[in-house]
Amino acid sequence: MLYMTHTATISSKGQITLPAEFRRQLKLKEGDKITIVKRANSIEIRPSTYNQELEELRKRAEAHMKKNGIWGMPWEEVHKRADEARTEYYRKKYGPRA
Repeated sequence: MLYMTHTATISSKGQITLPAEFRRQLKLKEGDKITIVKRANSIEIRPSTYNQELEELRKRAEAHMKKNGIWGMPWEEVHKRADEARTEYYRKKYGPRA
């Protein structure tokens, strides 16, 4: 079955129980991670795997690098700019070194 619904009650600790049938169909077991995505007026709960989490981090890093104009640069240049930014941050925060 592709579409199922279930009503759950939120506990005093903010917890819900995923129905056994859902866990069985998605092959979820104790200790597995799930991803909870907030949408405008809803939430989505989906299985989360290491590779999915890694891919999400990769996408966020790529977006950050594109936003900051460093996407596609050689890593040496990226590291150099990061070092310069860190040095400038500490210089502003603590003043020049004596």
